[in-house]
Formats: sequence, C-alpha cells, structure tokens
Amino acid sequence: MDHKLDEHDLAIVRNLWDGRMPYADIAEKVGLTTNTVRNRVNRMAESGALQIIGLVNPAAVDGTSSAFIGFNVLPSKADTALRQIQGMKNMVGAATVSGRFDIMGIFMFNEEFSHERFLKEELKNVDGLQSVETFFVIGGSTFQLRYVL
Repeated sequence: MDHKLDEHDLAIVRNLWDGRMPYADIAEKVGLTTNTVRNRVNRMAESGALQIIGLVNPAAVDGTSSAFIGFNVLPSKADTALRQIQGMKNMVGAATVSGRFDIMGIFMFNEEFSHERFLKEELKNVDGLQSVETFFVIGGSTFQLRYVL
C-alpha cells in the first residue's frame, strides 16, 4: 500500500465511524467540499488504505463466540504461517506482532465450526507452529467484528 493518510483523510475516517453519514455532512464537519470528501474516500478505498464494512457484535448472534488466538511459530516459517492463518475459514483478522506471540488472530466460532474443530482441523495446516493460546471474548460493549461464518 503506497497511500499514506494525511490529516484530512484521518478526519474523514473518524467521521465514517457511522458508515451511513452522508458525504455532505462529513464535508461540513471537516471543512472540505462534498466532492473532495467523495474523491478522498474513493482514493483511500482504491489504494487499500480504507475499507468500509459492516460490523456485528458477536454477542448479538446466537451460537457464536469469538477469540483472540496467539501463535508461536518457527522464525523461518513466520511469513508462511501468517498467510496460512489469514486463509483460515473463521479468521476475522491476523497480523505479526511483538510480544510473547509471533502472530495474533481474531477468530469466530459457531456450532458448525467450533473451537474444537478449529484445533483439530486447521492448526495442523500451519507450518512451523510451536504453540497456540486462545483468549475467548467474554465481554465488551464496543467489541465488533466482520461476520465471517
């Protein structure tokens, strides 16, 4: 991604939190014209710097749970492992991180694709996996995710 967000872009993004706010209202708040806001949003989206999506609170969907999962992998396999983790069916997002884990991911589970099934079927496909630790989400009124199941 070669597009870096400037102050105007960030002001627009802050106002996109309510994804249904009209560009004219955003333009008024950030001091730009409606066409300028529309063009900047389009440029950010085309460059991959911005994605406009719908989010759901997982607690509002019966039978689902979500978890942060930390992965430790062999250093020589980190890039491959990240790509494999990012390709998992129930993965919401994953990235390499600093700290006690090499990779952290956010995952969703339901009755059809349970955490147990994830452990048995998906983890065996991660090259260089040394250990994994799961942190189930148990609360958070502002916690929202892309629905991926």
